[in-house]
Amino acid sequence: MWRRRRGVNLVDTPEMDAFLERLDHTTQAQVLAMTAAWKSTSPGKYEDAWTVIRAVGARDGLTKEIDRVRNKALECAARGTNSVAYTVMDLTRQLRIEAGGAIVGAAVAFALGDRLDAATREVLLGPWNRATEAQGLSDD
Repeated sequence: MWRRRRGVNLVDTPEMDAFLERLDHTTQAQVLAMTAAWKSTSPGKYEDAWTVIRAVGARDGLTKEIDRVRNKALECAARGTNSVAYTVMDLTRQLRIEAGGAIVGAAVAFALGDRLDAATREVLLGPWNRATEAQGLSDD
């Protein structure tokens, strides 16, 4: 019988649970601010950050786990929130899908934690922190 090799699980952690809970309570204004902050950052910075992420994934054997984090973040973003009326929920879901790059970046930064250097974490968490700090939802 084959057994799944036990290793690091980046999705089912207290850090990811807290992030996904905060994501579920972001407002439309926060999601719009996150998207704007993400789009205002140089694409080269994101490319560099993802180069670091891929290197960490390869070094620590976490490539599949990083993919799971990305998928989970996008899944949660696409489902919207249950705390608002249906028509508003559809708009919120669409806005979160548009903010997918920023949401995935933040999710991976939370999941990998100290495995990433400070500069990479700042690039990935910057849009999240700028958009959510007003209501105390940020990590910092």
